[in-house]
Amino acid sequence: MTVALAFVVVQLVRGQGAEESGKKQAGPGPGADAGSLRGIGWWPLHRSGTAKAGAHDAVVKGGVQWTDGPGGGALQLDGTSGYADTGTRLDTADKDYSVAARVRLTSEDMNGFHTVLSQDGDRSSTFYLQYSGQDQNFAFSFTGARTVAEQAEQPQAGRWYHLTGTYRQKDHRMRVYVDGRLAGSREAAGTVKPTGSVVIGRAKFDGKAADHWKGDVADVHLYDRELTSREVSSLSSREPG
Repeated sequence: MTVALAFVVVQLVRGQGAEESGKKQAGPGPGADAGSLRGIGWWPLHRSGTAKAGAHDAVVKGGVQWTDGPGGGALQLDGTSGYADTGTRLDTADKDYSVAARVRLTSEDMNGFHTVLSQDGDRSSTFYLQYSGQDQNFAFSFTGARTVAEQAEQPQAGRWYHLTGTYRQKDHRMRVYVDGRLAGSREAAGTVKPTGSVVIGRAKFDGKAADHWKGDVADVHLYDRELTSREVSSLSSREPG
């Protein structure tokens, strides 16, 4: 069973496209410095699960190994059992939030659904930052609603990308960014309450692990707020240090 099945049961809400370039989000607030871009959790995954921000190191499990990455290293996942548990939970039910990661797909990972970041709920994930083989592009999703990166070119195997998903509770606005640029946006509400941690490299559906990532991931960040477009662009260009 995969997340794809959820879109058969629940009417699929397709992305309404990225906002027009002339429409700007609010500029970065007082915390828009390098320190704030570390987030409440930052896992570089440069050949270890050590956290540079947040209280917990990531625990790697299953088919994983270390490989080269854009900043010196990355976590390589086998697409079957490998993932990492951050031990950190986001309040996705009541607060704004954002998640980000650098990712690289393999040629075998270009079909189906493959999730790089998610958070465990009771039976399903609260969100999915993923690659959608059905749409041949990246997406930021809830069960039953998918925001596809319609303004971005189709991903290529072997190339590194920076992905960011943001959510604002006030107007239920979710956005997906690719390489620092807004690629898709829509109004949607997630109904799954968090019961577990944010995990790297898999999703959860029907109470089971699903949609494992086959490829590489580095520089995972979690935020308990919505990043502005300017902050996303800055993070995509350079890690906080």
